[in-house]
Amino acid sequence: MVSTSDFVDAVAREMASGVETAVECWIAQIDEALTDLHLTSLGRLNAVTQILANYKRLTGKEHLQRRTRSGQCSMVSEAVRSTGNWPLTTDH
Repeated sequence: MVSTSDFVDAVAREMASGVETAVECWIAQIDEALTDLHLTSLGRLNAVTQILANYKRLTGKEHLQRRTRSGQCSMVSEAVRSTGNWPLTTDH
């Protein structure tokens, strides 16, 4: 017999796996758009914009909620403001 706790844990693991797969898919599409040597810089930007528009259409999230200052997104914004550059890592 499966306990309620085991069942909840199994459902949570399955949901987490699904979210991870979905995020990886979106990130892979963005990575592909940004590294496509056949596209110009503007073409890459347009490709990422299309991926974002597709995400919004499929999820029904036409307006993405901005993060608070304590969130990860604000750290990127702060780095851009302080240096004038997008904070990219080069350690791959």
